[in-house]
Amino acid sequence: MNIKNTSLILLAALAFSLSACGGSDGGGNITAAQKDSKEDSSSSISSGSQTPQKQAIDYSLGKAMNARIGKGINMGNTFDAPCESCWGGGPVELSQVQAIATAGFNSIRLPVRWDIEAENNAPYTISPAYLARVKEVVGWINAAGLVAIINMHHHQSFLMDSDAANQDAHIARIAGIWQQIATYFADVSDQWLVFELFNEPREGVTAEAHNKMIATVFPIIRQLNPGRTVMFGCNDYNAYTGIRKLQLPADGNIIFTPHYYVPAQYALQGENHQCPETITTWEGTTSEITKMTEDFEKMRSLADELYPGGLPINIGEFGATECGGIKSRVKWVQQFVKLAKQYNVSWNYWGFTNVGGYEIFDKTLGTWADTETLNALLK
Repeated sequence: MNIKNTSLILLAALAFSLSACGGSDGGGNITAAQKDSKEDSSSSISSGSQTPQKQAIDYSLGKAMNARIGKGINMGNTFDAPCESCWGGGPVELSQVQAIATAGFNSIRLPVRWDIEAENNAPYTISPAYLARVKEVVGWINAAGLVAIINMHHHQSFLMDSDAANQDAHIARIAGIWQQIATYFADVSDQWLVFELFNEPREGVTAEAHNKMIATVFPIIRQLNPGRTVMFGCNDYNAYTGIRKLQLPADGNIIFTPHYYVPAQYALQGENHQCPETITTWEGTTSEITKMTEDFEKMRSLADELYPGGLPINIGEFGATECGGIKSRVKWVQQFVKLAKQYNVSWNYWGFTNVGGYEIFDKTLGTWADTETLNALLK
C-alpha cells in the first residue's frame, strides 16, 4: 500500500526531516537497508559543505508568501501516485478542499508526479489532460481562499539512476517539464500559487546534481514567472542539515522547505497501519521538548549562517502515524506548532486522507476523523 512514501525515515534520522515520499521498496515502504543507512545523521552533514553567502538578501517577498502559507496540509497520495486514485488518497474532490478551508488551514501542498505524465524525449511534452486536471484542483484551492503549492514529486527516473553520465539528460528533461509547468500556470496569481522545485533529492540526485538542477531550472521559472515564490528542499531527504550542501539562488522570493519526522522511531513507526509490537510514544518530557527545540534553533541558525537576511522556512512535511496513539500525536503536534510560531516557520502537515496512518480526515465519511490532532494543529 503506497502511503506517503516512507523515504522520510532517512530524513528523520538525519535529525530534522520530513518525508513520506520516496526511497521505498516499490510498495511505498521504507526498506530495512534504507533505515540503517539513515540512522547516523552526523556523517553526511559536512560533505559538500558550502561557503556561507556573504551578502544579505532582502527576503521580504519570500517572507510575505511564507506568512500566507501559514498553517497548511498535504493532499498526498493523489497526484504523486502512479494515478490519482492508485494510492487511495484521490481523486481530489472540491468538497475536500472546502473542508480544509472551513477548518481554518491557509494552504494546501499538492505533491505532483510529472515524471510518468511527460514524454521521455524532447520537448518532453506533458499530458494536456494531466496539466488541466492539476490546474483544476489548483483553481479549487485558490477559490477556497487557500494558497496552493505544487512540486515535482517522485521523479523516479532520475532518483533511481545513479549513473552520473545520465545526469545532464535528466536535468534537461526536468528543465523541459518545468518550462511547460511555468508556462501553463503563469496566469495564476503569484499570491495564490507557489512552485517547489524538487521533492527530497536523494540517491541518484546527488547534491552536485541537485545544485546543477537549480542553476539550470530556476532561471527558466523566474523568466516565465518573475513574481512567483519558489521553494527549495535539500539533499538527505529534505533534512534541514542538508542545507549545507545546497546552493540557493541570490533571489529574495524563495523559501527553504525541509521536512520533519523526528524522532523517526516515533513519527514513522508502523506506516501503512502496520504498527510494531513495541510501540514508541512521545510524552512531552523535558528531554523530548529540548530535542525538538534544539532542532528548530539549529535549523534557524544554520539558515542564517549560510543565507543571511532571514531566509524564510516552510516545513513542507511533518507528521506522526497513529501507532503511538492519538494522545501522543497531539502532544507532539502541539509542541511542533508552538515552536513553528516562535521561529516564524510555516508548515504543511502530512497528511489529509489515506496516507498510511498519518491522516486526520475520513474520505469515506467526508468528515474529520481525528479532531484532536486537527485542533492541535489549528487552535
